[in-house]
Amino acid sequence: MVFSARNFSLALGLAALMALPATAQDITFGGDARAFAMGGAGIASLAGNSISGMGSRNNPASLAFAKGLMRFHFPNIGARADGAISVTKAADYLINSGSGGDATNLAKRFASEDSRFGLNGSVGLRVGPVEVLASGVAQGYILPNAALQTWGKSGGTGSVPSNSQADVLATAIYSLPQVGFASQLKSGTGGENFTVAVGARIKYMNAVYAHYFADKAALDGGTDALKAPEMGGKDTLTKQGVGADLGIMLESKKLLGFSGGLVIANAIKPNFTFTGQFGANANGGGGTRTYNLLATTATAGVGFQKGGMTAVADLVDMTGAIGKAELRAGVEQKLGPIALRAGYNSATGYTYGLGLGGFDIALGKRQPLEVVRTLRF
Repeated sequence: MVFSARNFSLALGLAALMALPATAQDITFGGDARAFAMGGAGIASLAGNSISGMGSRNNPASLAFAKGLMRFHFPNIGARADGAISVTKAADYLINSGSGGDATNLAKRFASEDSRFGLNGSVGLRVGPVEVLASGVAQGYILPNAALQTWGKSGGTGSVPSNSQADVLATAIYSLPQVGFASQLKSGTGGENFTVAVGARIKYMNAVYAHYFADKAALDGGTDALKAPEMGGKDTLTKQGVGADLGIMLESKKLLGFSGGLVIANAIKPNFTFTGQFGANANGGGGTRTYNLLATTATAGVGFQKGGMTAVADLVDMTGAIGKAELRAGVEQKLGPIALRAGYNSATGYTYGLGLGGFDIALGKRQPLEVVRTLRF
């Protein structure tokens, strides 16, 4: 009965995602929606282990505090879109591994400005302090040049200008599997003040990269966009390797309800580097760009839980490995089977969400793509 209800909720989430209007906000369904509804924070949350697994997904050390022998982590799927593209079209392109024809369609349909879009998902199982997950994150760009953007802003009808062109590129990194494990240290380690746990997550990782170039002939004729030169005639370029995340978590013995955490994402990482060759777009003059897709990032957080209330705050990517450090914070209030959530992210703004039984949803004009930042693209 429990599994059938969860499967129904996942199916409902996928159907709702595909049915969203073009103006919909960023959205997440499933297990990680709890964190995203609270601004994308939660690496120090202990409450997540007994509710939706939020903590263990994002800080492997929290597995040492997990409750119950076994738990199936509710599947998660989230879609992001920024610029002219809609959430639904972005998700459709990434889920279905868009072709050259799809790239041409996107470049022409969403020509008015640069667009960025993304997708994340995960599912897994925990047994005691060990969990096995499958997860993935994908991000893409539509980069029309100045001539094509001008055409798009003027209504996008008729033939495109003679010098119109656009780059459409995307990458995905997925781990299948990743295995997390954790242990509480001996009682004297944290003294009289803290219970201390450490954890690690080992990941077998796969990277996929694709880059298309749509010129005037493809845009006017609706034909397949050209594969960019670095593709060597292939639809995708792929790489594989092994990585690892490390985590630590502290639970206060004196200030009951308080906790703290630290995650080093990609403490060990494979070399996922691709070099793209570009035409000139509206933001500059083409040439080559090198993407080193995985960054080693440090995230610290604090949490507090009392009764049905949980508050969390994280400082994400403290060293600026990917970009400016992000402050994220959020709260949750449980009212019986209902959980109300809200949060703030210094990079993307306000988020909010709802939990009802086994179903969670997070919304926001912009949501972060990851709870712990790892993708640099």
